[in-house]
Amino acid sequence: MVDPRKTPLYDMQVKMGGKIVNFEDWMMPVKFEGVIEEHKWTRQHAGIFDISHMTEFMVEGPDAVPLLKTLMTNSVGIGDFKAQYNHMCYPDGGVIDDLYIYREREDKVRIIANAQTLETDGKDFNWIKDHIGDFDATITDLSLDRARLAFQGPETMKLLNPITKADITQIKRFNWIYTEVTPSPTSPTSQETIPIFLSRTGYTGEDDFSPALGSFEISCDNKHAEALYQTFLDTGAKPIGLGARDSLRLECCYALYGHELNAGITTIEAGLGWVVKEKEGTKFIGQEVILKQKVEGAPRVSVGLNLLDKGILREGYKIFKDGEEIGYVTSGTFAPTLEKTVGLAIITPEHRAVGTELDVQIRKKMKKAVIVKTPFYTRGRNI
Repeated sequence: MVDPRKTPLYDMQVKMGGKIVNFEDWMMPVKFEGVIEEHKWTRQHAGIFDISHMTEFMVEGPDAVPLLKTLMTNSVGIGDFKAQYNHMCYPDGGVIDDLYIYREREDKVRIIANAQTLETDGKDFNWIKDHIGDFDATITDLSLDRARLAFQGPETMKLLNPITKADITQIKRFNWIYTEVTPSPTSPTSQETIPIFLSRTGYTGEDDFSPALGSFEISCDNKHAEALYQTFLDTGAKPIGLGARDSLRLECCYALYGHELNAGITTIEAGLGWVVKEKEGTKFIGQEVILKQKVEGAPRVSVGLNLLDKGILREGYKIFKDGEEIGYVTSGTFAPTLEKTVGLAIITPEHRAVGTELDVQIRKKMKKAVIVKTPFYTRGRNI
């Protein structure tokens, strides 16, 4: 049996009292102070997330962009120093993974994707590599050489900008830069600055509504990880674990691979048809199935749920309408911002209307739930 991996921040997180769990074959903190406390702190202030378990690749060469156009559902038609959310799919339309591409030049594109288990090591990397064929391109795996952090919450801009060489208030959403951070006096480094990759993207939903409240995702060499982490924490941001990261993303209805997306769920079934763009002169893998579903409708749809009875929605719970099983919960939790139980589910399309009441089997009991508009949360508008 292979031991799970540890991120470059593992030792610091243990000393800080983080509760460590095995997540996707990585030893990661699920919480520090508590999931609800960390969730609320991020919504109100700013939190630092270790996302070093995620994968990172560099695709380079004259055909880097043409290659990616054959693999990605989205357009890949972005400019230099722009970012774009994408899906890679199997020929039957099932999703291999969801990921971000970050174009530096026509011949150089960074990819940051989800963590992969030891059993599926290199899934994304190998899929891209195996489809290079005659394209003049190479792919390099940077995953284990770099650390990744997310600085999220409404106070992020205020806390991060003073220690960053660039004026990050000028970075628009889905844009990125190379810049440097000035380490704090307590950080374990003698360097005057720490070089970073910094993107205005994130997974908590706090950057969807205001240009002044930007949140960021950052990548750096492993040797700088502890110094960067300590520097970020010294701004007044708090360490946040995986538990709050999940409840934060679920309030905003962000799909999570392995739940709302997987090899058996298509992009359209997941309700993410906006990620699908036809590309003139280029077909992407899975295009025939996905475009047909986009035009004609998918056999299943994703919906948001509120639980009306007491209980918590959890992944895999079966959903019924008038005694007939019609789907299942893909993600569910107590939403601290909303103070209610919410969930995402995949069901047959004829029951998708907002306001429809359904039954969810929780253990041996049927509990009432209702379909509601999504997302559940955006600042200033909650369900």
